[in-house]
Amino acid sequence: MSRWEQGTALPDASKLLPCARLFSVRVDWLLDETCGWEDLARAAESPQRMETPTVHRDWPWYIAGGIVTGAGALGLVAMGILSAVFPAVVSEAPVGVEWVHVYTGLAGFLKMHGVEWLFALWAAVSLAGLWLLAQPSIRRRERKGSWFSHWCAAGVAAALYGAGQTAWYVQLGKTEDLPLLALFLAAAVWCTARQFVRLGKEPDEARRRRERIIALLYTAAQGVILLLTAEAGFGLAALAFHIGAYLLCVGVMTGQRPGRRKS
Repeated sequence: MSRWEQGTALPDASKLLPCARLFSVRVDWLLDETCGWEDLARAAESPQRMETPTVHRDWPWYIAGGIVTGAGALGLVAMGILSAVFPAVVSEAPVGVEWVHVYTGLAGFLKMHGVEWLFALWAAVSLAGLWLLAQPSIRRRERKGSWFSHWCAAGVAAALYGAGQTAWYVQLGKTEDLPLLALFLAAAVWCTARQFVRLGKEPDEARRRRERIIALLYTAAQGVILLLTAEAGFGLAALAFHIGAYLLCVGVMTGQRPGRRKS
């Protein structure tokens, strides 16, 4: 020990590791005479300085998302309770057509009081809250250089939900909605094509193939939900299925091993 302190000898290799463990330092720090305790303290604090701001930056997203989602969900629940307390039946028989549609339950309540816009507003608020809650994971994923686009996936879900609802109205005889149906389908095709073009830039062939398969299954699932929506009509359940499929796809993609950063 005296020779170590005087600098006339260095510890044997077998002694370095026990000494490093005793003082909770690295072996290379013991051998580097230019490093002092101040350098060790700075090295220990640097990871905390890098991680803490990231954690703190996520909290505003979670708080805002929770508040907005809760407000939207509360509005939807309130309208559902009102429709149960004040049941309504509305018949729709436009001039010049041979069909008659009867709305009951929530749909009848909304049409009788003319508050479909309010229900759509609460649904939009809920979706906005879910978007806020998803931002931390989406941003972390984008920083890792993933070629998967959450925006394209969300666009597919939104466009196909709109297409399903519009297709149901077209089946009821509202042929004036055909241009809107074509617009929704074109948006879904564009988002799907854009997603596959982005995934084609992944340099890892195995990863590229895996993510393309997941994206294909996701698009097929959204298409099945579209068919159910077109047949079921007022598709509140279909909206939940579209959102659930989107969140599931994002969760699977986020769990994948990150690829290279984009140039």
